[in-house]
Amino acid sequence: MMPKHCFLGFLISFFLTGVAGTQPTHESLKPQRVQFQSRNFHNILQWQPGRALTGNSSVYFVQYKIYGQRQWKNKEDCWGTQELFCDLTSETSDIQEPYYGRVRAASAGSYSEWSMTPRFTPWWERAKGL
Repeated sequence: MMPKHCFLGFLISFFLTGVAGTQPTHESLKPQRVQFQSRNFHNILQWQPGRALTGNSSVYFVQYKIYGQRQWKNKEDCWGTQELFCDLTSETSDIQEPYYGRVRAASAGSYSEWSMTPRFTPWWERAKGL
């Protein structure tokens, strides 16, 4: 038989760590299907919410960079947004450069890992659409 203080300790840690299912895990918050949509060089980053996010209680953070650069840049207009898209047309204006975008979600004090797009080159996307 388990002593009372051990059982009480188990219950406290069970509820404080979120094992009871009150908070989503980092993996279930992670945005899905992150990709660029391009029409006439108007480049929009789009994504779908993670598996645990069904309501409007989450916010998203967007970053971008040119292929080969180490440093990611924050997209200020899409930093803490509740939208499922972000206009990166100005940031991807050099149509021959390849770019990456990434998104992370936050909900109830938990943050997801970053979800990154495949490499995106505006000129190539335009050529494919012709």
